[in-house]
Amino acid sequence: MARFTAIRTAGVNWSTRPARPTDAEDLAFIDAAASENPWSRRQFVSACTGPGAQHESALVAEEETTLCGFVVYSLVLDEASIYNIAVLPHYQRRGLARHLLGITLANLANRGAIRALLEVRASNVAARNLYASFQFQLDSVRENYYPASQGREDAVLMSRLL
Repeated sequence: MARFTAIRTAGVNWSTRPARPTDAEDLAFIDAAASENPWSRRQFVSACTGPGAQHESALVAEEETTLCGFVVYSLVLDEASIYNIAVLPHYQRRGLARHLLGITLANLANRGAIRALLEVRASNVAARNLYASFQFQLDSVRENYYPASQGREDAVLMSRLL
């Protein structure tokens, strides 16, 4: 993965870089601001230390010194999994999630991945549309998978070839 990538979209300058251990708390904050059931800081620690026993990695996007969003993913042999993408509400709908997903998929393909998998809440129409725009296809549905404010919610499983 490139050390840094800069983009300019809608008047915003973002830099992307691999997450560092000191980013775990910020990633948990972003996820809590953007997600109904966010991960804990502890869940981000392994992704912020780079590929390890769990093969997780994270890429962060920042504007100057503010972390605005992230993607957590893994690569095991030739199969990639996208675990989590979140963007601070103030930066949403500006193309940042699209940028993070695009750069991650390109990086994974360059590292030998031939397939990418993910799951998303059935109610998360914006994310489902983003994934569809990257040619992710519906594989199946896990009924009642996610906890929700009104009980449980289905997970939509998607994948694409890289």
